[in-house]
Amino acid sequence: MRDDALMKRFLLALGLTLLAPLAQAQAGDRWVQATSLMLRAEASPTAAIVARLQQGSRVRLVTPHVGGGDWCMVEAGTQLAFVACRYLSEQPVALPRAGEGGVPADRRWVAGSNLLLRAEPRPDAAVLSRLSLNTVLRLAGDEAGNNGYCAVQRVDGEVQSGYTACRYLQRSPLEMDKLTEPWKDGRNNPDFDPARAFWIAPSWELMSHYASHVERQRQAKGSAAPTGPDEQLERMKARLSGQVAHVREPATVWPDWEQLRAPKSGDPSAALNLWGEIFSNEHASRPAAFLRALPALPAVTPSWWRSEAELAGPGEPIPALATRFGGEVVWLHESLLPGARRPREMEAGIRVERLTQPLQRISLMSNQSLREERRQPVTMSTSWDPNSETGCAAWQGAFSFGDADAATYKRNEFTPPVSSGPLTLFRFWSTKPLPAGPARWTSQAFKLDRDKTGFVSAEWRLVDLDGDGVPDLAWLQATGRGPGHLDGAPKHDDPWYRLLLANVDGRWRLLAVDLFSYGCGC
Repeated sequence: MRDDALMKRFLLALGLTLLAPLAQAQAGDRWVQATSLMLRAEASPTAAIVARLQQGSRVRLVTPHVGGGDWCMVEAGTQLAFVACRYLSEQPVALPRAGEGGVPADRRWVAGSNLLLRAEPRPDAAVLSRLSLNTVLRLAGDEAGNNGYCAVQRVDGEVQSGYTACRYLQRSPLEMDKLTEPWKDGRNNPDFDPARAFWIAPSWELMSHYASHVERQRQAKGSAAPTGPDEQLERMKARLSGQVAHVREPATVWPDWEQLRAPKSGDPSAALNLWGEIFSNEHASRPAAFLRALPALPAVTPSWWRSEAELAGPGEPIPALATRFGGEVVWLHESLLPGARRPREMEAGIRVERLTQPLQRISLMSNQSLREERRQPVTMSTSWDPNSETGCAAWQGAFSFGDADAATYKRNEFTPPVSSGPLTLFRFWSTKPLPAGPARWTSQAFKLDRDKTGFVSAEWRLVDLDGDGVPDLAWLQATGRGPGHLDGAPKHDDPWYRLLLANVDGRWRLLAVDLFSYGCGC
């Protein structure tokens, strides 16, 4: 079985900065005791400010005393960032309220996102700035306002006066969890308002909750419900699509092959991704035995790739590719791309994650050829969607990074995909185009002891890309009883296991593992 490699990543917009204090402190909870506390991208006073936390905001302390001890990593909403530790309290701090506890009676907070501050009290007046959620203001005139506009002056940061819509001002900071959390204390939150919350702090998760909310409303109305796309949902998709996702993951660290094979290297199961009944319990020694039963790869010197910044495995997440190669991660909505399928009317849809930096996608083919194309790495997922019920509807038994032969499909009663020409053995990413001239391939097939290794045979294929006599890639395919699915391992043998190694600056590195998938789910 294979777990989905994509992990859900939830990042609220910068306005989502306020969580209400609880009556009882939970482990790790802290409260902001400063009037306004800057939430920074890094543990440094010069780092970018990603949001401002108001007095009384609740955060979760993740890591205390980083960056020399003065900074704390906290989680505000679901955003990880840094604040000065000295402004956090272990005890709940009350939210400020105009006219109470020493707070000036003319204090107001912005209860919207991108609220326009205008030069005059009319809708066509020049825009001076845009005010984010919970921006602190001083009411400079009559609360009733003039033509619906109130005279205000900014209190935090830049000193600026102007006029803004009175209806978006309130006497206390907005408690965002009342709007954005579908559940509270294990129960439905009656104050949850996904539409309002979305336009204050746009996020993919809130869009999904809004889609589910409208679908339930339509079902309740039956034949009287409107049909066709929901205008607000379509505007939400357009608002989110194309945004730069400020997410990064560490680049994958590839195991050194010779160190992995060393007698005292420990259990290699995780690196080789060998699990299940064939490789556990009384058979737990098989992964190490398999590794050491493989014929040794030839010693290599530096050749085509001199740095780990020049290539990556096919399963490396897009945020990790951005760390390795540079570029930005962009999130797009599939339905807005050219030629996309039209989703169901109230379907939140599929998020496309794309790296702006184009790379070479190189494929090893079964006829001992190589193919390459320049493209931007892309993944498509609904794993971010809290209401997704996609399940296994589109699942198909296959390798993740290559093709299986028709006989393997038929042995396992799967329908082979329609294809012609050679099969793809493995694919990966590189910053370097392939060198001119044909690559040189060599192969070695050998038998293995099933009882000791879990496999009956395997094959190495070595590829010298640039013709210098030094192999640059090593591909392995092993045959045996695969892990199967819920009903256990199959009774027959399949070529179900593959490895791809690369010569990186004179060392063999295990770039990726690929397993034939026998089923969906656990």
